[in-house]
Amino acid sequence: MAYRLSIHQIEQSCLFDLTWGKGQRLTATVAFPQLLLKLYQHWRRAYLGYYKQALRGRVGATGQLSGSPVDWHSQLVQAEARFLSEFHRWLKRGELFDLRSQLATPSNPGSDPGSDLGLTGSREGGSERGNPGNPHETLFLTCSPLDLARFPWETWEFGRHIEVVRSPPILSPTCAPNTLRRGRPRVLAILGDETGLNFKGERLALKAQRRCLDIHYVGWQPGEESRLLKDRICQAIADPQGWDVLFFAGHSNEAALLDGQVAIAPQTSLSIRDLSPYLRQAQQRGLQFALFNSCSGLDIAQALINLGLGQVAIMREPIHNEVAQEFLVQFLQRLSAGETVQTALRGAGEFLKLEKNLTYPSAYLVPSLFRHPESPPYRLPEQGWRGWWRRLRPTKSEAVAVGSLLLLSVLPNLHYWLLDQRVGMQARYRDWTGQVAWEEVPPVVLVLVDQQTFQRRGLSQYKPIDRQLLADVMSRVMETGVSVVGVDYLLDLQDPRGQDAALRQVLAEAFQRQVWPVLITARNPGGEWIELYPEVAQREWLLLGDPWVPFWHIRPRRDSPYQRTPFSYQLAIAHRLQQQQGLVLEGSREDQVQRFLRDGEGSGLSPWTEQHPLTLWSYRWHQRWLQPLLDFSLPPQAIYERVLAWQLLESPEEALAGLRREDWSDAVVIIAAGGYYEAGIDRDGGDNLPPPPAIRYWQRRQGGRGTAFMGGEAHAYMTHHFLTSHLVIPIPDSWLLLVTVLGGKVVLVYGRERWRGRSWCWGGLGAIALYGGVSLQVYSSAGLLLPWFFPALAIAFYSWNLSRFE
Repeated sequence: MAYRLSIHQIEQSCLFDLTWGKGQRLTATVAFPQLLLKLYQHWRRAYLGYYKQALRGRVGATGQLSGSPVDWHSQLVQAEARFLSEFHRWLKRGELFDLRSQLATPSNPGSDPGSDLGLTGSREGGSERGNPGNPHETLFLTCSPLDLARFPWETWEFGRHIEVVRSPPILSPTCAPNTLRRGRPRVLAILGDETGLNFKGERLALKAQRRCLDIHYVGWQPGEESRLLKDRICQAIADPQGWDVLFFAGHSNEAALLDGQVAIAPQTSLSIRDLSPYLRQAQQRGLQFALFNSCSGLDIAQALINLGLGQVAIMREPIHNEVAQEFLVQFLQRLSAGETVQTALRGAGEFLKLEKNLTYPSAYLVPSLFRHPESPPYRLPEQGWRGWWRRLRPTKSEAVAVGSLLLLSVLPNLHYWLLDQRVGMQARYRDWTGQVAWEEVPPVVLVLVDQQTFQRRGLSQYKPIDRQLLADVMSRVMETGVSVVGVDYLLDLQDPRGQDAALRQVLAEAFQRQVWPVLITARNPGGEWIELYPEVAQREWLLLGDPWVPFWHIRPRRDSPYQRTPFSYQLAIAHRLQQQQGLVLEGSREDQVQRFLRDGEGSGLSPWTEQHPLTLWSYRWHQRWLQPLLDFSLPPQAIYERVLAWQLLESPEEALAGLRREDWSDAVVIIAAGGYYEAGIDRDGGDNLPPPPAIRYWQRRQGGRGTAFMGGEAHAYMTHHFLTSHLVIPIPDSWLLLVTVLGGKVVLVYGRERWRGRSWCWGGLGAIALYGGVSLQVYSSAGLLLPWFFPALAIAFYSWNLSRFE
């Protein structure tokens, strides 16, 4: 939370006006003791007397001190004690009790002050790397007139949860720099008039930080004309490359009409009003912080903040050369360690108070930081991976949100449901945009043995399948000239009707005619592979394949003694083998396939038809990363043509006339169950599956009622994808979620202060819609499924976070 406290002296009273939150306000009026002003003046005379030997300001500006030698150190210590005692006693007046109580109570006692948004600082004060005790509430203090602002208000203690920074009475809107600089922050060091000064200490202090600062110097050279020097300094400030930090060392003075003056050479000064156009350009090009390590800088600080600069550190009183150098060393060390300028300035002041108070008494009372309330505390960006990590590391809320999304994204049931909906939407998109090749002849023909086939044949037993029926269907199919026939029936048991010989005869004929039959095999409950019943066929006549279909995924081939080649892969490789011109086919079917795969240039199928190692590794986590999909966004009419078995048996000419296919030599035929209840290997009805949303859409599109989706249709889809290399690769939800989170975090870090406003909500909605459209087209054009739901939630989360900082 940020508080704003305005203190105005009106004749003999001071008005304290505290505002915070959403319009909350406390006001109090306290009589201003004239004794306090006298004690301040007494302290200031003692302060100047102690440091008069080498004041960093013109002697005339501070007056001449005369009289007999005194113990100025003792005088200064006593004057400081009396002044601070009266100052704090005044601030403890009863009229200020409510105001003090409000400021002394943390707005969020359980909050961790170090857990901000991980940016360059929070709105209320920023976090400090490695310092969980850093204040997370800021009191912006404004004093008028200027005499009141000279008091050391930073010593007003409310507890470690709050810190006092200053702001001018009149605030102009500030705008974020429009330059995102990479590498080391650029620092312009202006070294002014050296009369009575020595800048060696400043140069050494800056040089010690060259690892993290890119420092450029500009200053007076002996013999240089004042006009040329002024122009050179102005042009350096307005350098098109911009600066992150502006540093000035030298003489300076208050000058209300000129917004303060800085001495750049002997008898030559520049006012802040003269420098305003160039400083404004520097601010627009990235200038975020200015340090005037010089005397009496109250006018300078207020003028720079009104120009739009985020924060300025100054000395309210004249400062000794050695004190200024000691302060600069401590400040830069803390700044380079990752602290904000606010924290670094406080730490440097505490060092002067605790470590150097005997040598430099009262010096800790002089530094002040002015900051625009809309500007986050500046800190040097860390370089390398540490800097990236500090800026991009998640906050607690982000970790909880992202962790929850990641957990949900890897839940199998939710993943498959979302995948179904995504492919269903893709089917609609294909249809609406006309990206379906309805006129192309599909490579697969599905011959379905349905309920009516059994009725017309007078069969009352469905399992095992009647071998004579199967033999007759295969004979009809081979009459078309087809070269590859798949049978999606398990033939492991003897036919109780004694029809095994009929099927054996057809399979032997197929072997002689170079037709490739592909049958199925499966594991029994004991885990052993079921072998073909010997009386049905000899093993070398045909290929066997595993009919298991993963949850709407392609079943890639995997070289393993514990796995059988997928049924659809066997169909595709048999078709590819048959299409090879001049290929000598000798030996068993399985030997021919193995020789073709071993001696040829691979299978000729897509590399994705083989098991990807990453997919295999993901199985142990119940995931199927990068395993190709059954692309149900394509309508069944584009995948296969269908024929009912009874029509093929009773009137083959009429049944085949309804197909678009004229040449059957390059077709793959699959004989499968056509929807009767008893179909299934493991259980009755197991072959009849609930149709996925995309299939339901296509069924309704063709005027259907949303009937069951059969296992043979899944094999037809898989075989089509193998033959045409139409393989859609799904990008895992968790992968794209992490990419979106990283992108959102980068935008949050670098875009929060560059582009503010609640338009981020609309921008987020637009980004979600745009990403949805792009992902739909990428699916159709490139065969990549980019998940939408979880990335959309991540985009919404970061858009909401950005909109909070309007």
